[in-house]
Amino acid sequence: MNTQNIEMMTEYQNKAMLSLRAMGDMNVSAAQWIVNQQIELGNKMMQVSMSSFEQLQSAKTPEAVLKTSSELAQTVAEELTGFVKSATAQAVETRDGFKVALEDASKLNAEYAEKALKAGVEVANTTAQKVTKAAKKAA
Repeated sequence: MNTQNIEMMTEYQNKAMLSLRAMGDMNVSAAQWIVNQQIELGNKMMQVSMSSFEQLQSAKTPEAVLKTSSELAQTVAEELTGFVKSATAQAVETRDGFKVALEDASKLNAEYAEKALKAGVEVANTTAQKVTKAAKKAA
């Protein structure tokens, strides 16, 4: 393997590692976002539950209990719906980022496959010329 091929492979490996690093960073970012959202959702649910509990304890009539229970259900539904919507938006954003990264990786592979093919053809032609020259010399 000549210096040109070694340099080409080193360049390819460096670019591939950068691509993998970018995808890893996207994974970490998405995971951190999800964990933070889950913590925030958990905190909101605890606050809503504590507030509802206090209202239920102070309720004097069955209607007040039903109203508080209904408000709790509505708040939980709204919070969960908001969480699902934002999580879906984050997932779409992450998917789009991965799509771009994979398209770039595909282009990188095609580019270096072409370079490797050209280098291989060059080596084959050089070797064929040497063999032809040696055969003529021997004859």
